[in-house]
Amino acid sequence: MLFIVVVFFGAVAIYYIEDISEYSKVTVKNNYETLTFTRSMRAVLDENDLPLSAKAAGDFDQALKKQENNITEPGEKEATAGLRTSFTQLTATGQSTDKMQQAERTARLQLKKIEGLNMRAIVDKNNHIHTMVSNATIYLGGIVFVTFLILFVFIVNFPGFILNPLNQFIEGVHQINKKNYEVKMELDTNDEFSLLATEFNTMAGRLSDWENDNATRILAGEHQVKILMEEMPDVVIGLNEKKEVLFANAAARKILKLEDDHIMSESAREALQHNAILKKIVETEADEAEVKLPLHGKSLAYHLKRIEIVVPNLRPVLYTLQFSAFPAGMIYILKNKEV
Repeated sequence: MLFIVVVFFGAVAIYYIEDISEYSKVTVKNNYETLTFTRSMRAVLDENDLPLSAKAAGDFDQALKKQENNITEPGEKEATAGLRTSFTQLTATGQSTDKMQQAERTARLQLKKIEGLNMRAIVDKNNHIHTMVSNATIYLGGIVFVTFLILFVFIVNFPGFILNPLNQFIEGVHQINKKNYEVKMELDTNDEFSLLATEFNTMAGRLSDWENDNATRILAGEHQVKILMEEMPDVVIGLNEKKEVLFANAAARKILKLEDDHIMSESAREALQHNAILKKIVETEADEAEVKLPLHGKSLAYHLKRIEIVVPNLRPVLYTLQFSAFPAGMIYILKNKEV
């Protein structure tokens, strides 16, 4: 838009400048050259006596020929022809002094007429040039005003063209950060923002599919692990990094005296945090140890194995992959040695 406005304004300005310059150049070339020629012929008549010498007649004839090739104004052709007739009479042989003087006066009158025509033409053309300049100023002023209005409207509306889509993108990114992959962007434009919105919607859809697929796999894996733990005869207890119970199989709930299957309810979790048997298991720091737990009025020996839950952390750092891990809890497996 700005390019079109600048090119249009520049083209109009150049057109008027070239038009005025060309018109002025033609005026100088035609009219001022004519005045130069008439001045040369008048100088020949003023500086020489009658009859004219061959050199004076040659200078006059040379200037007259140039004038005959530079006729531009109405009436100038007739005056130049009359001047040629007077010059012929003036240089004719055998002419009396009176006839030569009469021819000289006629030549001067024709020179005066030619000069008058060109002087008036210069004045008229000069006035026309002033009119052209005034018109050009008005036209260019109008174009400047229209251009200003266009640019003003463009400046006022341009932030909306950019900021509104950007605000939608920012809000969309915030929703993606909140794992709301159902967010969609709708831009009724035909520019790059609409293409970016299409790609954003495609990305959000793929993230939603990926999240659902991962959640399905995690839930399926978790369900399988729970089934396996429940079928294990050994005691299996899992704690997170905050010493909160993540899971406990049937054998674990039995020795911990928790028969409720909803082990992760608030009441069960609170009970587990204050359970003496659980505390003894957790306070064991060795990876493998022999512990005795009081059950049913007697002390039973268990082989305790402690396994740390480590979650891998994979991050790209400067075009390389950085492998690290952080602890996420502990799993305790107890096998009854007396069974």
